[in-house]
Amino acid sequence: MSTTKEITLEEARNLYNSSNKAKEFLLTKFSKEELEGKNNIPSQEEFNNFFEENILTLIDYSKMKFLDKDGIISKYPTNRIELRNFKDEWLFDYKYDSKKPHFWYSFDHVFLIFQNKFSLQDVDRHRLMKSLVEKHFNLVDTQPYINSFPA
Repeated sequence: MSTTKEITLEEARNLYNSSNKAKEFLLTKFSKEELEGKNNIPSQEEFNNFFEENILTLIDYSKMKFLDKDGIISKYPTNRIELRNFKDEWLFDYKYDSKKPHFWYSFDHVFLIFQNKFSLQDVDRHRLMKSLVEKHFNLVDTQPYINSFPA
């Protein structure tokens, strides 16, 4: 059985000028601006590095909480984790659950940091965050969502 891998933006940019056929195909998957780098979209590596250096470092693991299915703090480890910063401000809420995983991140303390650095369109931010969540939190096929407050 053959499996196909989705092409990344970086790979697409490398192929873009290789032939007219490649250019035509890639324009069905990406915008011309993305492929030509005109709207300053960071590479996944640059986005992940920024996350590691500027957001992961905000996490105070001593303030980590395990939540039950109703979002109430549990005395025991669960598959739902809430991460906060040193000021006890909510950053992330994610849940490892094969039926209904989720990944929520703070508008004020995560989204705005990314937005101030990159000024991304929603579709670009979402694509980059989805890949980041897969890499750093091992949540495959989970859609990251912005929340203004913890759930």
